[in-house]
Amino acid sequence: MIIVPKQRGRLFFYDETDICWCPDTGRIYQLPNAQAKIDSPGQNQVRYLLGSVEYPTGEGLYEIYPKKRNEEVSKHLAHLLEMCDGDFCFVVWDNASQHTTPMLLPFLCDNSHRLMMVNLPTYSPHLNKIEKLWWYMRDKITRNHFYQTFDALCQALTGWLERLPFSRFCSLMGIKPREQPLAA
Repeated sequence: MIIVPKQRGRLFFYDETDICWCPDTGRIYQLPNAQAKIDSPGQNQVRYLLGSVEYPTGEGLYEIYPKKRNEEVSKHLAHLLEMCDGDFCFVVWDNASQHTTPMLLPFLCDNSHRLMMVNLPTYSPHLNKIEKLWWYMRDKITRNHFYQTFDALCQALTGWLERLPFSRFCSLMGIKPREQPLAA
């Protein structure tokens, strides 16, 4: 006897990262005895990039919010459920305070027929596949680079996510790219 599930299940890895107008500093090539100069806006602005990436297809939802609270988390998860059109979503995430707050419980209970959160152990970012994407994004977009406006920085980030070659994405996620997409 073959049991067919009522809903298609999908696995997502979720996390947030700060987007700061002040550039991240890090390794840089420079001439000997010459200090590298990186411009800065003088006054920092911060936004938050919330992202969910599906394993193993690589589909994702990335949104920029002005704050990083349970309200933004629930909005992002609601958008994820809309994107998944009736499928059941397993979402792996860490134990950040905006994930464990009791204020998020009503949303999670209301959507428990389509959404299950999978908590990672404390201090284990290496288990969250999206962390590697954030690290690589910072290395390529924000490290040692200043954008004239905060909007230009946000556009650069979203453009980079759209143009990231799928083979590189698969490498970051630790998956082998498929020649054929998974059957729906």
